[in-house]
Amino acid sequence: MGVPTTLEERQQLLDEFKQTLPPTVVKDLPEYLLLQCLDGNLWNFNDAKQQLLDTVEWRTKMGVDDLPVATKYNRLPVLMACRGYRHIEDTNFTVQPGISESTIRILNYVGGDCFHKFDKEGHPILIDRTGYHDAKHLGSHVTSEEITNYQVAANEFLNRVIMPEATEKAGQSIHSETIIFDCTHMSLRQFHMSAMYHLKAIADIVQHYYPETLHRLFVVNAPSAFVVMFKVIRPWLNPRTLEKIHVLGSDYQSVLLKYIDPENLPEFLGGQCQCKHMPGGCVPILPQKSSDKFQATADNEKVATVYNTDIMQAALKDKSLSSLLSEDEIKAMVGSSG
Repeated sequence: MGVPTTLEERQQLLDEFKQTLPPTVVKDLPEYLLLQCLDGNLWNFNDAKQQLLDTVEWRTKMGVDDLPVATKYNRLPVLMACRGYRHIEDTNFTVQPGISESTIRILNYVGGDCFHKFDKEGHPILIDRTGYHDAKHLGSHVTSEEITNYQVAANEFLNRVIMPEATEKAGQSIHSETIIFDCTHMSLRQFHMSAMYHLKAIADIVQHYYPETLHRLFVVNAPSAFVVMFKVIRPWLNPRTLEKIHVLGSDYQSVLLKYIDPENLPEFLGGQCQCKHMPGGCVPILPQKSSDKFQATADNEKVATVYNTDIMQAALKDKSLSSLLSEDEIKAMVGSSG
């Protein structure tokens, strides 16, 4: 069975694929997950079905479908900065009640991440200040469970909040993102084996249970230290993922602008966007000095989950905490509150 080349063929094969699945799977799963498994397995129904069933089993075991995700409607605290989306306000990460202490600790050791608008094809863009990561402390002071929980929560936010808007905006199914790793200031200090083990655990989960969420990955301002790191990372990645990675040096601007409109690309990456209305601009660099680090309070519970226990439990009962509300539900809620 070949890979479809038109939207009509994709829809026809998707409908045929649904007929091979147990009715409960088709009923309960979002369509984007079916498409991700099909794309990730080059539309081989048997392989896609096996990955899909494995993913369903994992999601059920981990309770992933009930994880809370922040939207501008439920007002949950965000886990990372966002710019340019309809269902989440432009915002930066700040310490708020309800966020777990482990999330605060993680974000004290990363350089800064931001979901920032869309590329020319309609894929949401994630920009990562990779060169500012404190890999030593991330590896030593964060557990694999904590960093995995954070990554799963970030993926669920992407799939449930950002991707639906991308699909609506593009007029076709969008279920993958464009990522930019900015390696400015990177050195061998990022090469820390404990952190690398965390990275491998994350890579395994993403490749197995979030197939085809990567559209393209641009590594810019890549120093020789990245070449060392990539030699370790490369065997962890499947060939299809490797094909999507573009490692660039300091002369990268024209490549990014080929895929991203200048008004959607930050100025520090060769575009025109500055996001002057937000502290830190397009992608705020998170605190680097010990004296400036985020400080947890008594309102930030010491648990491995991204939010406090009461929010995690509330999401089991309240749909608005674990999914994006429909337009009708949003209007009804706004009307009832007015």
